[in-house]
Formats: sequence, structure tokens, C-alpha cells
Amino acid sequence: MSSRITGGILHVPASRPSPSFSSSREDERGGELEKSGGEDAEMHANVGERENEEKREEQRGKIIKENDLVIAHVGFGDQKALRVHASSSSGANGKKNNNAGMLHTSYGSFSHKRDVIDKSIRFGEKAFCSGAKGNQKPFIWCLAPTCELWTNVLAHRTQILYVYDISLICAWLDLKPGKVVLESGTGSASLTHSLVRAVASGDDSGSNNSGSGSKGHVFTFEFNQSRADAAREEIEQNGLKEYCTVTHRDIESNGFPKNLESAKIADAVFLDLPGPHKCVESSAKCLKEDGVLCSFSPCVEQVQRTCLEMQKFGFVDVKTVEMLGREFDVSERKFFTDIERASTGKFSRNLSERDTKRVREETKKAKKTLNNSQGEDEESAALVSQRVSAVPRFQGQTHTGYLTFARLAPLPEGWTKASWNERAEKKREAGQEILRAKMERDEGRKKAESSNTNAKKRKQDEKVAAAPPPPVKETKVHHHADDDEYSD
Repeated sequence: MSSRITGGILHVPASRPSPSFSSSREDERGGELEKSGGEDAEMHANVGERENEEKREEQRGKIIKENDLVIAHVGFGDQKALRVHASSSSGANGKKNNNAGMLHTSYGSFSHKRDVIDKSIRFGEKAFCSGAKGNQKPFIWCLAPTCELWTNVLAHRTQILYVYDISLICAWLDLKPGKVVLESGTGSASLTHSLVRAVASGDDSGSNNSGSGSKGHVFTFEFNQSRADAAREEIEQNGLKEYCTVTHRDIESNGFPKNLESAKIADAVFLDLPGPHKCVESSAKCLKEDGVLCSFSPCVEQVQRTCLEMQKFGFVDVKTVEMLGREFDVSERKFFTDIERASTGKFSRNLSERDTKRVREETKKAKKTLNNSQGEDEESAALVSQRVSAVPRFQGQTHTGYLTFARLAPLPEGWTKASWNERAEKKREAGQEILRAKMERDEGRKKAESSNTNAKKRKQDEKVAAAPPPPVKETKVHHHADDDEYSD
């Protein structure tokens, strides 16, 4: 296998000697040159020059050719998948599609042949738009395809998993070259490409770091026929057919194929289904001992049912994580730096560019007031500092879903599958009994508290009823006529 599968997305780094090894070889070559004659020295010099040239060419990157997959970086957040075509292709009606060999952007139209192939553009270099007018021509960056970049530009047939979920999945599934992975729910094949890169071997002989001597493989299943065909076509175009098999099959209803269950060759299983609990038994039959099962679910009710099935079929070390994303608001803001003179009243806060006109005018007045008559400019510069601040956004967190991981425990010596299931059933019943006793205890406490509260209220009512009524004050009415009668 070459350092890059032709037109593909799988990157396998070429083997390079270590610096110490290279330096020792150069020292040995130098000693040989001193011993040899002039012709041998010239021959070795030519060989070393060619090797250096090859290293420089390798560092510069591969020249983009026909049918290569290129990730065109147009601008920030604007990337496009580009399959290089030297000429416009013909459609079903025999007419040429002029847009087949063109990339249209908001800055201009780039021709695959004229702007990329004819100019021998390499991966990682700029491709300028030759059809643009003016001295400053628009350009795009021609990036080599990776699984991370492919996730950003692929066609969304379904909702996809992104890098933060994919990285955790590949890490906790314990993937490495030579392993076999079963995936149910191919969708847009975003995760599939990363799984293939993780398990594919990196040499021609098919040996790998795991020592098994076999190439890794990903068996992915999709219940929708059109999505399965589209994913299979993308896998073939990206040069991953050797390491990935796409099959149209409803795993939720039919389970994994019987040959995979009998062979038990799977090192890891990933489920992205509406009812993953229905496939736990079939996954356990396909997994090797100590294999890992991962389930992706958007709702916690799915997680609960899946965890119960995992415990039933011999899975241990069950854990669930939730991936949350939080963005930061980055803006250029002005801050008062002289706390003693500027921290007075309403002017002690930081100033944003989005402040109202009234606040900005008040700020200018405050600065003028705080400045001395001597060195007004220096005082103003020292009072306010302009900085870039990043504030976390506490609202609008993104929820991707729940990832549940579990490991298939090997049966202890002398145990059978029936005895293991019986033990798991007893543990589950014991747990239910404990939960039931806890609920009854809590209900008893609530009833006792409510009865005590009612008794106290009843006693207070009885005291109020038994207490004598308060004395009534007699009010004496004063007549003005009496005052007039006895005034003398």
C-alpha cells in the first residue's frame, strides 16, 4: 500500500527512519566516502542528492491528479468536497455537464483542469482563479482529505455524529489496526470513515500492531436501501472498499447475520438505532470475550432499557456519558485599568462595542473628567485598555445524545450461560426488592410526617376553641349637653 490510497481518504504515514538512525547512516556513508575513490564519492553524492530531493518532494505533498478527492477551503466555516475532473462529464441524455469540472464559490469559479491540474497544484497549496479580473485573484486552499474534514463536507442523508462524539467512541471502543467492528445505522457514513481509519492496517503485508496478522475490517449495516447504496458508493470512491463492507439489512428486526454470530469475530459493536435494546442479545453473540458494545441514543428512556438488557446478557462496566457543547462569545472590549480613579458608580463596569450611544457619551465624559489638564492623552491611554475577551455562553448548549458503553465479561471458570443469567436475574430481583423497600420506607415517613402535622394542627384548634373569649371593653359615650348643664 502506498502512503495514500489513490483518491481516498485513508492516511497511512510512510515509514521514515528516526533522526538518530539517519545521522548514523550519514556518518557511516561519510567514512566510506573517505575510504573510496573519487568515482565512488561522486556516485554516493548523487544518491544522497536524490534521496534529499525525494524527501523534499514528500514533504511538499502529493500533486493533485484526476479523480483525487480534495477538500476546498474557501473561507472560515466554508469547505467543499471536490472530486477533480479534467473535463466536463456527460449525463444520461448525452449532454455535457459544464459544472462537473468547475467549483463555483462566492469569490469566483475555479476550473479543475485550468486552475488545479495544469498548474500542478499540490495538497496544502493555494489554487488561484485564473478567470478573475484584477491583480488580486481569489484563491482556495486545496487540503488533503481526512476523516475530520470529510465529516464537515459530506452529504447529509441523516443526522450525523461529529468529531467530539467520534473521538470518544473510537477511544473507548479500544480500536487499533487489525480489529473487527460491527456498525448498525450507517446513515451518512460519518462515523464509518473514522472506524475504518482506526482499524485499517498500514503496510502491504497486512500485518498490524495487534499481532494477529489480519487486516481490520468494518461491517456496517443500513436498513434503508437508498442510503446503503449511497454509502457503498462513497466508500468505493474514497478507496476504502478493502476495509469496509456496506450491507442493506434491518438489524433492529432481524439482528446481525448468523455467520457473524457463530464466528464471534467482532471486537467492538456500535449501535445507532431507535431501539438499541432489541439488538443487545445479537451483539453479545457476535462479540468476542472482553469486547465492547457502544449505543448512541438521544433519549434517556432508550438508555435505561438498553442498560437493563446489557446486564441481562452478561455485560459489565456499564457507563453512560452525555456530550454537551458550549460556545464562547469572543468580542473586542474596553476595560478601565485604573481602578482607584475609574471604579466610581456606573463607570466601573467593562465597556462593550454593543453599548448604546448614551453610555458611550457618558464614558467619554468620565474620561475627560478623570484626565488632568497636563498629559491628557497619556492619562486617557492609561485609563482604558482594549482587549479581546471570551465569555462562555450559558444558554443554548448543544445536546448530541447519550453514549452508553459496556464490556462483555468472560464467563468465570465452571460457569455456564444459564447460571450467569440466573445470577443476573437474582441480582436484578434483589435490586428491585431494595428499591421497593426504599419506596415503602419513604411513603411511611411521609405518612408519619403528615399525621404529626395534622395532630399539631388539631391541638392548636382545640386550644383556640377552649380559650375564653377576650373581654369586651365598655366605651362611655360623652354628651356635650351634660357639659353645658354642669358647666357652672
